[in-house]
Order: sequence, then C-alpha cells, then structure tokens
Amino acid sequence: MKHKIKKQELLSLGKKYWIQLRDVEKIICKKNQLTKEEFFLLDEIDISDNSLHELKALLRKVSFGYPLEYILESAEFYGLDFYVDKRCLIPRDDTEIMVDEAIKTLEKLTHSIYIDVWTWSWAISVAIVDNISKNIAKGFAVDISTKALEIAKINIKKYSLENKIELLKSDLLNKINFSTEGFSPLNYIITANLPYIKDEDYWNMDKEVILHEPAVALYWWKKTGFELYEKLITQIFEIKKNNIKKIILFIEIWFDQKEVAIAFLEKYNLDYRVFRDSWWVDRCIKVMF
Repeated sequence: MKHKIKKQELLSLGKKYWIQLRDVEKIICKKNQLTKEEFFLLDEIDISDNSLHELKALLRKVSFGYPLEYILESAEFYGLDFYVDKRCLIPRDDTEIMVDEAIKTLEKLTHSIYIDVWTWSWAISVAIVDNISKNIAKGFAVDISTKALEIAKINIKKYSLENKIELLKSDLLNKINFSTEGFSPLNYIITANLPYIKDEDYWNMDKEVILHEPAVALYWWKKTGFELYEKLITQIFEIKKNNIKKIILFIEIWFDQKEVAIAFLEKYNLDYRVFRDSWWVDRCIKVMF
C-alpha cells in the first residue's frame, strides 16, 4: 500500500543513521526512479510500506560502511559518470593524476595504441579516450576478471566507444599480439592501476574497502605489493623487441611504494617521473621504454 510522505520527512531519516542529506537524497531518487530535478520540485512522495522499509535498510547499510556507489550503481570519475557494482573496484580521485599525465603525453603523439591494464570499470580508459580520442589509433582494455569485464562492457556501451576500445580477458598483456602487422611502428601508451597493497597491510586501509570491494583488485603479493608491476614491466621489455618505436607506461602506486618502485626502475636503467595526487601523495609514475 502506498502513502504520501513529506519529502522532508524522508530526508530526515538520514539523521538517525548519521548520513549526509545529499546522500539520502541520492538514495531516495535511485529507489524511486527520480531525477534530481524531479525530486527538487516535489513536496510529497508516493512510497509503499515495502519501499520505505527498503529505504531504511539501505540507509542502515550505508551507516555501517557499505559503499554508497554500489547502492546507486554509479561513481563519478574525471567528471564522468560510470556504472559500478560490487563486481568492480570503485574509481577514486587519487587515480585522476594518472589520467591527467596520460592525456598530456597523448596530446604530443599521433597514431598511438592505447592500452589500459586491469581496467575494472573502464573508468580510466573512458576518461582518456573521451578527452584525446583523435590521437588514438586503437585502444585495448584488458582484465583478468570476467566480472570486471562485464562492468567494462556496460560503460563502453554507455559512452558509445565499442569501435574504439577492444576488451580482452588477459593476464596483463599476454593476449595482445604486438607482432601484428601495423602495430610495430606505433607509439604505445599503457596505463595500469594494478593491485598494489600488501596482503597484510590491512591497518593502512579503510575498513569499508576491506569488507566490500573485490580483494582481487586490492591485494596480490606479500613482500612489497609492487611485484605485479615488476611482472608487467618484464613483459614490456619483451614487447619492445618487436621494433616498437616508443612505449610509455603510467602506473599508480601505494603511498609507501615510491622507494621500492624507483629502486626497481633504476636497476633496469629506465627513465621515469613521479607525480603527486591532489593530496600531495606520490601516486603516479611515468616510465619511458
């Protein structure tokens, strides 16, 4: 049975769960299929007993740390909106510095191949291609997770980029044929936001992330967390033998990995630059091959 409930009465439910007003509004709009503009114009909302019960249950989940993005099935990244759910990592502002630097590099290059490794929601790929598509001859988004690729397909379709980016299930770069005719003379730009958190490093993470986001997107190795990047860089050394003109890799690192990363890169005489995110944390490294 439906009842007319004052909008302000529904919004006030958030106080009980210590949830910000704007987040309560987003949940109400999502559950009632209302736009922000439609919600603003309403004074009362028709809502059933079951829907009211569901709304309270969702507010309770958020108050206990369940990601709001998973409830809304939406996350903003680089000014764009992406479909997300519990199958993929939630894109964060920390990663936007990598997008910034990749775009700056692509602006100076033409006819490049762009590859996003461990793509998850495809947020990095979309943000880059949306801003600099004219300089990208072909793009690939690869992931080892079938579930993550399902999310990526949704976002590819949402932004009508099916003909620009090819999705591949791959262990890093294994499934990309770099010896194909026409690939070798091109520049390659690669972005990678790999799992870089040490298995035991739980105390440096938010409890909500540990409990709710996919572990395969977060943890990989026990010693430094940089081991998967070492594997990727080793693959790139092999790829470079295919007479490829230039390969530039952008990676995101954990807050305590700068020294580990630099030691590995200098061991192989690689040129690199380190960039800080908006919080002045060393977050992104550009590596030139």
